[in-house]
Amino acid sequence: MTAQDPNARPAVMPTAPRPTSRLVGIDAARGIALFGMFAAHLVFVEEPVDWTEPTTWWSIVAGRSSVLFATLAGVSLALVTGRSHRFTGAALSTARKRVAIRGILIFVLGILLMLLETPVAVILSTYGLLFVALLPALSWPRRALLLVAAGLALVAMPISFASLTPLYATGPIRQQILLYYPLATFAAYLLVGLAVGRSDLSSARVLGRLLGLGFAMALIAYSVGEAVLPGGRFYQSGAEVRLRDFVFASEPHSSTLVDMVGSAGVALAVIGVCGLLARLRLASPGMLPFRLLARVGALPLTIYSVHLVVIAFLFHSGFLDTLTRTGDIVVWVGFVGGSALVATLWGGRTGPFERAIGGVAKRVAPAPREVAARQWAPPAGPPLV
Repeated sequence: MTAQDPNARPAVMPTAPRPTSRLVGIDAARGIALFGMFAAHLVFVEEPVDWTEPTTWWSIVAGRSSVLFATLAGVSLALVTGRSHRFTGAALSTARKRVAIRGILIFVLGILLMLLETPVAVILSTYGLLFVALLPALSWPRRALLLVAAGLALVAMPISFASLTPLYATGPIRQQILLYYPLATFAAYLLVGLAVGRSDLSSARVLGRLLGLGFAMALIAYSVGEAVLPGGRFYQSGAEVRLRDFVFASEPHSSTLVDMVGSAGVALAVIGVCGLLARLRLASPGMLPFRLLARVGALPLTIYSVHLVVIAFLFHSGFLDTLTRTGDIVVWVGFVGGSALVATLWGGRTGPFERAIGGVAKRVAPAPREVAARQWAPPAGPPLV
């Protein structure tokens, strides 16, 4: 077999995947993330998870839903910048400008949603900042993305802990952006997602390895954490924080190594499962729930934003305060059903918020005529795992 010159231009320049060429498995994973965040926002969760007590199973969504959402945001960055073949040259420059504009608009949208003063920590502004901060990473190979993500995972807890006291003295908007969703922690998740998106997500082999790797990461991390720190709580009944808590606490949003590795593992496993399910015959009746998940996940920004507007109305009207535990679950079911209905009626088209932000980005940063065919980097190398 003749070695390929990595600098050689192919006889026929490949074109970038068309925007309409959606990865249904990724959409379904976004749907799971959205429904999980609905539960985290609406249903009282008891921590930690006790597998012998079903009432605690809702705690699975705590923290992990936002991590899955963040990882998928990284996948989305890869999908708009060449998928498994990174953009280079003018195409990369245009893509970076568009991602920066998207980040700014998403940041502003997040601030507007925070002004609704709901009991929910809004994640969008953190995403917006990270979209801009991670612009250099759009040209990195997978190995570099994963190495930087691993480095951030090692330092995320000390950074988060050191910033607790200063951030508590600030206003609620700054706290939501920097305290509830620490930049170092969530940058690591986006980088992992970007690396995943640089893989061939149409390959059953890659998807199976994502599932296996994610399951192993979650199992090992949470098992080790539970063995060293039973219950996984960072603060043990008001006792002083011990050094081992910084590594082995599995409490959601704690940014410890166990929490980050375990949560990232769950995200990779969900992406792998959804990708494999998407390879089945989607038109069969048994795949209806999966199709509905994918329809909802195709409108992530719209669905997320509208659900916060509805929560704001229910919260300020005092309705949420009147609910029992069963009532919380009924409201969650209503949000899930309403989202599925809206997404189905929308018919698979790009959501209004997604269309508006994407349209502004394209208008402000139009692609030069000479890069209409797109420039591509050499293949990104072997599969992710």
